[in-house]
Amino acid sequence: MKWILCLIMVLPVTSNPVKKLTLQEVAEIRVKYMADKNYRWHPPYSIANPWRYGARFEGCGWGRKGRNPKTLGTCTPRRRMTLAADAVATGKFGTYRLRLWR
Repeated sequence: MKWILCLIMVLPVTSNPVKKLTLQEVAEIRVKYMADKNYRWHPPYSIANPWRYGARFEGCGWGRKGRNPKTLGTCTPRRRMTLAADAVATGKFGTYRLRLWR
């Protein structure tokens, strides 16, 4: 019986490794959620929380379907930050854009 306990203590616990997403992947997941749900605000943090992956600021924008996504305005940070991700998605009700800064 003791050898079983020792064996359990010695063997490493194996678990599924958590995939580390890039900020671009996080932005794409979040903007796809916005397009699928016609969500016209910042997506909930339960959807690929950007702060866990190093983002310091998020800007969201939306417009009519077929609009040029690069002309969609989003919030921008007041302080100097580096744009880390820019994602666009088109849904049934419009075009959505999400940008993340580091």
